[in-house]
Amino acid sequence: MTYSSHPFLRANENRPVHAGFDDDTTALIKALGFTPRRYAAETVIVRQGENKDRMFVVESGWGCIAHELAGGQRQILDFALKGDIVLPQFNGGGALETFVALTDLSVLVASTKTFALAAMKSPPLFSVILEALVQNGAVIAQHLTNVGRRSALGRSAHLFLELIARLERVGAVNHDSFECPLTQYDLADVLGLTPIHVNRMLRELRERKFLEFRHGHVRMLDRAGLIKFAGFAGEYVENYGA
Repeated sequence: MTYSSHPFLRANENRPVHAGFDDDTTALIKALGFTPRRYAAETVIVRQGENKDRMFVVESGWGCIAHELAGGQRQILDFALKGDIVLPQFNGGGALETFVALTDLSVLVASTKTFALAAMKSPPLFSVILEALVQNGAVIAQHLTNVGRRSALGRSAHLFLELIARLERVGAVNHDSFECPLTQYDLADVLGLTPIHVNRMLRELRERKFLEFRHGHVRMLDRAGLIKFAGFAGEYVENYGA
């Protein structure tokens, strides 16, 4: 039985932990009842404050997890990319963040409680959940450091390096280039800058011949130089699932 025989396994087939998936674990995953869903761009999948027992596995497209503020502002905490497991965080009053489709987004949906109970019966499946939580914490820590301590140009460079490293893991990078649907407003909301400031940072990255971002496409011009400039240590992405 191959791991790609079920959509959940297919979406996550790049995770090395799958070497531990035996037939019993595969059968357990099939029994969880993942439902394929497709959301149009800009659809709110989980709204902050809602109390819904759902988890998601991204099959294709881009989403974002954000904390909404009064007055319509938001802070993007992370992006949901192919193969990512999205586990909305809850307290007594509901979800702590909003999960939105930035592009058309294909996901697999299942009950969080059912998945957690199944994971208690399967160490490999438990490892998948643990890895998702560890990666989420590592990414959030880097994004917090971006907003709190890195310069505007440094945090912009760091984010693009993180994105290309994550997308490489799922085969979405070609010759140091990748499709990137993020608008300057999206970048502003994750970097803690204004859209005008983001525009200046993109221009400076281009003028320094580090990267180009045009028409939804990012092309690295000097990735090694950008890594050195940003002080990017990508182990938190590269070692995910290792």
